[in-house]
Amino acid sequence: MIENKYVCLIQPHTSYKLATIQPALFDQFDSIGLLALAGYLREKGYTVDILHLAKAYRNGYTKKQVEEKIKERKPILFGIGNMWLHQSVGMLETAQMIRDIYGDIPIVVGGQHASFFARDIVEDYSGLINGVIVGEGEETLYQLVRSVEEGGTIDPTVPGFMSRQEDGEIIYIPRNVTLEMDSLPFMSHKGVWPEVRPKKGDIIPSVAAIDTVRGGCPTDCGHCLEANSLGKHGREKRAFHSPEYLVEQLKRYLSEGKTYIVIQDSFYANGDGPIAEFIERVCKENIRTDAMHFFIEPGYVSSDIFKVLEKFPADKVAIDYGIETGSEKVAKNMNRFFKMDSIYRDIEALGKTNTLATAWWLISLPGETEEDVRLTEEAIKNTIDLGVFTERVSQMLLFPQSELYKKRHLYDINAYFHNYNDFKIFSTIERRENGIYPELVTHDMPYQTKEDTLRLLKDLKKTVRKATESSRHLEKMKKLGYELNDYDFF
Repeated sequence: MIENKYVCLIQPHTSYKLATIQPALFDQFDSIGLLALAGYLREKGYTVDILHLAKAYRNGYTKKQVEEKIKERKPILFGIGNMWLHQSVGMLETAQMIRDIYGDIPIVVGGQHASFFARDIVEDYSGLINGVIVGEGEETLYQLVRSVEEGGTIDPTVPGFMSRQEDGEIIYIPRNVTLEMDSLPFMSHKGVWPEVRPKKGDIIPSVAAIDTVRGGCPTDCGHCLEANSLGKHGREKRAFHSPEYLVEQLKRYLSEGKTYIVIQDSFYANGDGPIAEFIERVCKENIRTDAMHFFIEPGYVSSDIFKVLEKFPADKVAIDYGIETGSEKVAKNMNRFFKMDSIYRDIEALGKTNTLATAWWLISLPGETEEDVRLTEEAIKNTIDLGVFTERVSQMLLFPQSELYKKRHLYDINAYFHNYNDFKIFSTIERRENGIYPELVTHDMPYQTKEDTLRLLKDLKKTVRKATESSRHLEKMKKLGYELNDYDFF
């Protein structure tokens, strides 16, 4: 039995090509998936470090310094996160670095993107990594670590783990995740290397995301990887943290200097009640943050919730409202059933709050003609006029796991990207000031070609800028921290 209780988790960079350059998709936040895994293993008696390579390279550390950090202590196992699609090349480069240093230590990969492309990864890269954790990873990773401790090698039959054997056989037993949410250890940013002290005006080191819910979103939007049919990640039923748990998690983050808090998952999907109770408890305990950022989608909460969110005790409350399209026809094609009249009722209520209220929009959607895009353009102008500015407008990404990809023939969609290797291009494209990325267009349609998508995207960005700069709400929004930019991809 191995007498080693150290596990090393790694959040990879985007790619060596962009090691010191901002990629099209942001890469500096700490992954809460790795924080959750680290907390679970620590509770089981292990020492765990998280090496945030994107942060290291961006803050002046060299590849040699990263190698020396990895050499400091030999772990039982390396776990590399591939949560987001733009980490793919960095994940593979990191795995190769580890193999060059430690030829025999097991390397496993996990995260949402890795889970969706697990078969592609084990088929193409089994000589580099030992396999992929599919879905929620706490129990799976713990059992893999135990198998290495006890037997010296990974047990390929651990549920939730996919691997390719020497004879080419792929072994995978799905895991039914039953962990109670409130039984999970609280997350901590301690143990993340390197520790970066905030520079004046830099909020990134102070940002932390709260995990509120796991399991698929109750809506099966055809384009979305969080849809109920895809986003379960091993859970048959959605599970939420209690408001009491969330308040305690918030207090722990604040004790670590994390004062810009984000709830970006579908906490809203249980309606007004849990949100209101959470905020009420925060107020009763006299907790205060620098900023609190909520994500909301139409159809789950009442218009009254925006006044409740406004009461959160923070210097700045931000609310992102995900409309995506101004065309009811296109929304229906995406399995999003809403009426613009109800959207505008929400927007009117949200715009009256003293919050940094924004919406986000998509184009290149199923069945979307130029007429539909002009409906979105009109909706953008209307929402800005009501005091809800635009956070971003970007092209929809078509993933091969989505329901829309499987039914793309219904809308004459021609997909360009079909596998893990196709999506690796997201690891190589740097951020551009104009926010236009022709290489990252994933599909076209006879009624909206790739050239149309890029042209219409430019039109919408111009509309956003013009409507924002002439808005009667602009000074108020600037005071709340709004910054108009064209470059955000997501």
